[in-house]
Amino acid sequence: MNNSAKIEENDLYNYNLYKAANTLWYFNELIYAGFSGYNSVKFKNKKGVYVWLEKVNIEDIYFVGELAENGISQQVLINDVIDWMIIEDGRLIGGYTIRHYRDTLDEDTKVSFDNDFGVKIDDGNDFFKPDLVTPEGAIITIENFYSEKNLMGVLSCKDFMEEAKHLLEERSVNVTEELQLEIAGTLKASFIEDLESNGFPSFNNIERNFILMEKHDNKCLIREKVIYPDGVTVNNTLWVAYSEAQEWKVLNNIE
Repeated sequence: MNNSAKIEENDLYNYNLYKAANTLWYFNELIYAGFSGYNSVKFKNKKGVYVWLEKVNIEDIYFVGELAENGISQQVLINDVIDWMIIEDGRLIGGYTIRHYRDTLDEDTKVSFDNDFGVKIDDGNDFFKPDLVTPEGAIITIENFYSEKNLMGVLSCKDFMEEAKHLLEERSVNVTEELQLEIAGTLKASFIEDLESNGFPSFNNIERNFILMEKHDNKCLIREKVIYPDGVTVNNTLWVAYSEAQEWKVLNNIE
């Protein structure tokens, strides 16, 4: 790994760190399961330099492995890791700081970087936990319920009152409780009717990656790129809101 590469630290970089932190659980599960392919984690050493630790095992609260630059054995606290990566079928999974750096390069330099790196770098596959703790996790959760054709599960991931408020505010309409309730009821009825008429979408065996488009106090606009097994890609752009129940809920999909 090239530890001398200068990485621009901006909002996109911070989002990539956020993605790495919230998908680290997936890397840990692979290691616990005995993943035999290339794997490594990134952390800051005592000199303040970010380095990679390879051939990782997990011992209690530590990652234990070999430093990429010299093969010396070392352990690092799991909580001190800022990125992770594996190579699977010649393809980079994870490696969010690597992706961020690569995306700052011009096309010619990017080709040279890819040749030197020697691994396929595509859009990747973001393994957020399917829960309502993160906006991305909420999207994955509702998509899992769609695939199961579980209407109650899908509805548990929605907040029609918040969606009604959002739509009214977008149109600069004065939000009253009565109007919000009326719009929320209409949105819910229309949503259920659409599922009953057109069926549940399927997200089985897909890959997905997320981009944060906008961030507000209690709302995020997330673009999700869905890659189906046959190679077809679909972009979903979704508002996700943090509810009074302290959970992220999926609002409307921007067509």
